[in-house]
Formats: sequence, C-alpha cells, structure tokens
Amino acid sequence: MANLKAIREKIKNITDYSPELQQFNDQLDELINDAYYSIWTMKRWNFATKLSTLHFHIDMTTTVDDDSGVGGVNANVTNGVRQVTFSHNMDRLGLIDVWEGQPIAIQGQEYTISKITGGNSLLLTSPFLGTTSTDDTSWIIKKRWYDLPEDCLELLYIGHRDYPYNATAGTQNPYGKSSALLPRREEDINLRADYASDYAEAYIPSPTLYIEPAETLELTVGDGGSVQNNSYYEICWAFIKDGKVGALSEPKIVYLGEGDSKIFVSFMSWDGNSIEADTYNSADTEPSNWESYRKIIYWNKNLNRTTGERQGLPCWLELINGGGTRNTPSYLAPVIVEDTLNAYTITNINQFDNGAKRYIERDGQWQQIRPYPRVNGFDFEIPHTETQKHNYVREGVIRYLKKPQDMLLATDSPEMPYEFHQLVVYKALEDIYLKLGQQTLASTYEKKYSNEIKNLEKRYVDKIDFQVVRGQFSLNGQFYSGYNGSTLRRLN
Repeated sequence: MANLKAIREKIKNITDYSPELQQFNDQLDELINDAYYSIWTMKRWNFATKLSTLHFHIDMTTTVDDDSGVGGVNANVTNGVRQVTFSHNMDRLGLIDVWEGQPIAIQGQEYTISKITGGNSLLLTSPFLGTTSTDDTSWIIKKRWYDLPEDCLELLYIGHRDYPYNATAGTQNPYGKSSALLPRREEDINLRADYASDYAEAYIPSPTLYIEPAETLELTVGDGGSVQNNSYYEICWAFIKDGKVGALSEPKIVYLGEGDSKIFVSFMSWDGNSIEADTYNSADTEPSNWESYRKIIYWNKNLNRTTGERQGLPCWLELINGGGTRNTPSYLAPVIVEDTLNAYTITNINQFDNGAKRYIERDGQWQQIRPYPRVNGFDFEIPHTETQKHNYVREGVIRYLKKPQDMLLATDSPEMPYEFHQLVVYKALEDIYLKLGQQTLASTYEKKYSNEIKNLEKRYVDKIDFQVVRGQFSLNGQFYSGYNGSTLRRLN
C-alpha cells in the first residue's frame, strides 16, 4: 500500500465487495480520509510537524517609508471621513495581505484598516475623529497580528534564531524561543499591547478570524481566447479577505464547444444577484457590504475533460494569471478579483496550471498570534529601485503541527510512515462495518487498530531527551560543569 488507489483496493479485497462505481469509490475515499485525519490528530506525531519561517514587518511611518526621498510622507485626513490619502506612493503599502485588518494610529488614536485602495490610499473601518489635516506626520501603521499558516493545526514553537539571517556572533543564541502567554494571563498582568522592540519575547494567541463562505456562480463561454475547446472544466471560487481564504462556493461544470475559447465567471449569491462591493463614497460611515472581500478562483484537476466526469473527489487548484508571455512577475500568482468586480474572464489555457497550489480544505477559520513585544526591528533593508520594492527583512522560525493534504488523486499517498499505512485501512474498516451494522467485525478491526497504534506511538511520538548527569565536587567546594551548552561539548 502506498497511495489512495491501493488503500481503496485493499479495503475492497477485505470486504469482498468491489463495484467499479465512481459514486461508491467517492464514498469510500471520504471514509479513508476521515480515518486518515483521525490518526493524524490523535498525537503530536514527529512526521506531522513542519518547519517554516514567519516574516516580521516593522512599522510604516512618514520617514521609514519615504521611498521617493522627499523628506517624509504626509497623510491627508478629514474629520468624519474614512479615507486616508498619502502624499506619495509607498512600496510596502502594496502588501495588502500584510496591512489590511491591522491598526493605523493617527494623532494618537488607533483605527483599523478596512481596505488598501492603492499605493497611497486606504479606507478605515470607521470615520477619522481627529483634526482635519493635509500634512499629518503623526500616522503609524502597525503589524500587530500575524496569521499562522493555513495548514497549521497547532503552533509548537516560535523563536528568533541565528538563521535564516546569519547575523549572530559568538556561541550562544541571543534571542531564542518566544514563550506562549495565555490571553487571560496577559490580561491579568496587564501587558502593554502597543509595546514594541527589536525582538519578540513571547506571543499571545489571538481570537480566530472567520472568513465568509462563497455562494454560487454562473459560467458562460465565448471566443477570442486560447482555452482548449471541446473540453469540460469545473470551477468554483472563494472569498479572500486580508489575505485569508474562506470556504468554497458551489462548483459548476462548463463545456467549451467548437469555436469556444473563453470562460466567463460570474460571482453570484443564492438569491440570483451578483456579489460585488459598492465603490467608496465619502458619506459612508462604515464599510459597504463585501468591502475588501476579494475573490479567488479554483478549478478541479480531478476531472476528465473529454467526458466531464469526475475521476474522484474534487482536487481544487488555484487559477493562475498566466498570459501570453512567461517572463512576468505575476505569471504564477493566483487570480485575485477586486471586491468591486462581479465577474472575471478566463482567457488563456496556461491559467489551468496542473502544478498550481492546492486548496487546503477548511471552513474559513484562521488562527492568529500577537508577538510581544511587537517586532519593530530588521536585519537588513531592501532599498527601493526601479526594479524592486522597498522592504525590511527579519524572520522568525516556527514549528507547527500541520494539517495533512487530502488524498484526492488516485496516486496521493498518506503523509505518514509506509509501514503503518494499514492503520488507515483498519480505521476505515471499523467505520464501514459500523455503518453496515456489523458490530462484531467493527470491534475486530477496532482492536487491530488499537494494538497497531501503540507501535506507532512508541516510534513516532515526540519525546523530550534527557540524561541524568552525576554532580561534580571538588575539595574547595566549588562546582564546575566542564560543559559548553551551545556546542554540546565538554570544555576540557
């Protein structure tokens, strides 16, 4: 056993029931994935952890982000108005995934950024309440909350290390781990939420954010593009807000006949109306419906384009920008449709890249943390030029318990040790026999599963290594360890 098809055939062999029906295979695949998730979430397995980096962002200010070298970027603010306009474009303000949903302080009062509308403008979630000014220099945009990776189940470690930027001299790591502080504990000791420093010493779990689910869509076809005709395509979409993706819409299949070479995607609600945000109006005192809710499009890789039939559970991949030329920075980037638009046209066949990033099955829930103090230091600066964007670089290291990738394609394999793939079979068989009402057989495979899982625990559960060391004594009563903690070597 090494992949989904082999596991499926093993179960059919044991149950002595093997119909070649796609509907039956899909139901069986769902039970296999349920069993797979059950095993995965049981313990903090060694094979279930992932190492990554977390990019920190320093505060944006009138002088730090003076990309044009004009002596400062001033803000134009008006009492009772949600829009803030800056005197010059700023490279870092274009990182909408980073700054939307974060606080901006103006004249000492904090507001929340609802939407970034350009390199020199943004909208607040509430009207500005200070003194009207065309040259305000008090503004500060802060990165207070950080999203955990979309495949993160549980954060195990975060810290500043001597990599990926090798700026540390000497033998000891001067920064190290950031300790977790429970929100209740942080409130009890009354930590300053706005305190900033070069490095974080701790992190505080923040409330989980929920992104609204998409609804439905309409697909039509036309000519004038390069999408392959006489073919079927299955498409859906999701909301993406502040860089975070929500649950998928209802999928639909479209057929391109002779002469068709474009697909028109319309984003619809269940009541038959288009989903789009109103353009900004200076009289708005709150965000309009769907403001900053952009759209991202997905297509099903697990579809027979000749017959239009699914070849298994849907495997959703991002639709990329593609285009007529490969040498563009945004070629491999996913298509992101603005919140004020209600449709998108798929023009090029290369937008359906079968190596694009998969959609990670989720329900729109995103975990966040707040580093304490807020990181406001950097290792090196990337200067602004005609060919690159201005930025500051400091990265932390994170290790987390990850969510496994769904087994959707026939060749997908469980991300666990090969010798324990039969655990998925045993757990799935237990569920199948329970579903069929055969309690005796269900108990048999439950026992097989319980016995085998103990061997998996012995070999692949995280353990803390320790060694008992006998103390050293000298005649003069002094203690000497003779040990260098940074190199794990004796000093003699």
